Amino acid sequence: MGGVPTPRCIIVRHGQTEWSKSGQYTGLTDLPLTEYGVGQMKRTGQSIFRNKFIDPTHITYIFSSPRKRARQTVDLVLETLPQEQKDRIRIVIDEDLREWEYGDYEGLLTSQIVELRKSRGLDKERPWNIWRDGCEGGESTEEFGLRLSRAIARIQNLHKQHQKEGIASDIMVFAHGHALRYFAALWFKLGVEKECDGKQPQPPTYKDDTVPYVPLKTYRHLVDNPNFLLDAGGIGVLSYAHHNIDEPALALAGAFVPPPEEESQHGDVI
Repeated sequence: MGGVPTPRCIIVRHGQTEWSKSGQYTGLTDLPLTEYGVGQMKRTGQSIFRNKFIDPTHITYIFSSPRKRARQTVDLVLETLPQEQKDRIRIVIDEDLREWEYGDYEGLLTSQIVELRKSRGLDKERPWNIWRDGCEGGESTEEFGLRLSRAIARIQNLHKQHQKEGIASDIMVFAHGHALRYFAALWFKLGVEKECDGKQPQPPTYKDDTVPYVPLKTYRHLVDNPNFLLDAGGIGVLSYAHHNIDEPALALAGAFVPPPEEESQHGDVI
């Protein structure tokens, strides 16, 4: 690979808000970070760049949810970088990365949602599972999976372009708890695959001419809990096995990575 590291997708959950602290479901409600959340993400930015867990010169794009808590987190994480470095990073606001639209469950705790559904005569045969059952008055898991599949396709397409050009490419994604756990599960091709049936947004959910729009023939959605955890302010690293964009994988070491010449992902090793 000529010393160029395998592309990575670095997912970052926004810092603490009042509702992430209390456990209330926060979809479209546009809350800012708490004072603790602000300090939390400032410290995160200082740590990942000072300790070279992430080389800022390798960041090609940042994709962010449009919600205030995500965009505020982007600014805080990048705060310590010199302005000329920040200017080289393209920041794309993408509606496809917004949190699950919880509908009737917005602002509620899980226990309250369970009681609400019980009062409506639901879940008599099995407990509510958001990953399978979605949200009344909000999004189904199919709708959520479709838009996250679109976002993944764009990012992986950019990674493929950058790899062909020999460009080191870390793409960062700033979003939310359910969205990023779901995103990671789809990255590994979990869940079930379905045809898109022409369900493409018009116009696209972002505005940046340098990001090609990737039409989908199929998409994936979950039918059960992927059993991933990502606390407020948490970071995860997604990448590819054998330097191959067609082999998406979890980077178990996270941000702790060896130099490119020491990577063990040889193309002829399974």
